[in-house]
Amino acid sequence: MRPDLKVEWDPGINLVLGRNGSGKTNLLESLSILSGWGAFGKTSNVITWGSELPRAFAGAEVSGEGREKFTVSADVSSRISLRLDGKAITSTDLRLSLPSILFLTSSINLIDGSPSSRRLFIDRLCSLFYPPYAKRLSEFRYILRNRITLLRQGKSPDRTLIPFCQLGGYIMDARRETLSQLIGLIPPGRFSMSFMPVLKVSGEEYLRESLRRNYGRELRAFRPLDGPNYDDVAITVDSDGRPASEALSRGQKRRLILYIIITAGKMTALKLKRNPVLLFDDLTAELDSEGREFVYQELVKTKWQVFITAPEKPFASRKKFGGIDFDERRKVTLVL
Repeated sequence: MRPDLKVEWDPGINLVLGRNGSGKTNLLESLSILSGWGAFGKTSNVITWGSELPRAFAGAEVSGEGREKFTVSADVSSRISLRLDGKAITSTDLRLSLPSILFLTSSINLIDGSPSSRRLFIDRLCSLFYPPYAKRLSEFRYILRNRITLLRQGKSPDRTLIPFCQLGGYIMDARRETLSQLIGLIPPGRFSMSFMPVLKVSGEEYLRESLRRNYGRELRAFRPLDGPNYDDVAITVDSDGRPASEALSRGQKRRLILYIIITAGKMTALKLKRNPVLLFDDLTAELDSEGREFVYQELVKTKWQVFITAPEKPFASRKKFGGIDFDERRKVTLVL
């Protein structure tokens, strides 16, 4: 990509087109970094986008709701340093100023994948809506590792009991509250989402009772047998009650994930009073013409700014978009 290129994005749908390996996902990753979500993989990989320099820089001028305008920049080396209008800012605070929701190719795992994929989706929403959430999730993971280490060493894990229950309980409560609000925006009769296990008490109370009840088994298993790391989201189709992973085709799953993401965007707009930016990597893969038209219509209705990567124009009947096109020589041209 030309280092001197400046792109003025369309406020609606923007297409980032190009062959595999031409830099589409790299550009989407830079937008992810600039909106406070970080790199898609290791931060060190970002500075190898065709450069031998020890660091990388990215920046953007943002026009928000009304007349609000600000600049955001990122200095990427072994870590990412963010600035808003020249002043240092945390990822948490940046996400409040520039909320975004991301769909990667692997996001199909929201339906087909492991529970960790579904937890990640809810954790991202919690990080948007509850500023302390990301920090407390990191702290819990540290406590969880300590508890596992003590169990494997044959030592009593009791010193971790209070923080494990307090932090873990906070996370479990926040996840369920967030999913409950998300479900409240979904019209009945389409699909259902629910957190497992179901809690009848607070998360902290649930964990205290669970650890007490399973103490002996935990000592023998050398790991905790309950906690936020066992949470899962059940997604079922209302028409027959079957899991979405079994009842839907790949194309239907992509439509459902799109609907969930747009619903999460509506929730973001309601709670933060800011319209989100949607980032989609190869969203229209495995969709026929009818499915692509459905995607287009749903995204247009949001009136949000949307970025979509694709190897070719995904909406053949639609002529006008903002965006950029990577040709085989890795040069960049505007898509208008």
